Amino acid sequence: MNNLAIATKTSELCIIDTTGDTKYIWDVDNEDEVEVARNMFNQLKEKNYVAYSVGRNGKKDEIINRFDPELGKIIMIPPVVGG
Repeated sequence: MNNLAIATKTSELCIIDTTGDTKYIWDVDNEDEVEVARNMFNQLKEKNYVAYSVGRNGKKDEIINRFDPELGKIIMIPPVVGG
C-alpha cells in the first residue's frame, strides 16, 4: 500500500478591517480557487485597500498592485483616513 501524500501549494489572502481578520486560502493549481481570490483582491483594490506581500520573516514586505496567486501570503488593509 502506497501512502504518498500529494503536496499542494497554497497561498493566503488576509483581509484586516473593522470586522477582524478574514482569510481566503487557495491551491495555486486550482483555477476556480485562484479566481475567487483574484476577484476578492480586485474588489478590495477598487475600494482603495492597500495590499502587501509578506516576506519570509512574516512581516509586511512590499506594496503590490496586481494579484499574484503564487505569493505565499498577501495582507490587505483598508485606506487610512486622516483628519
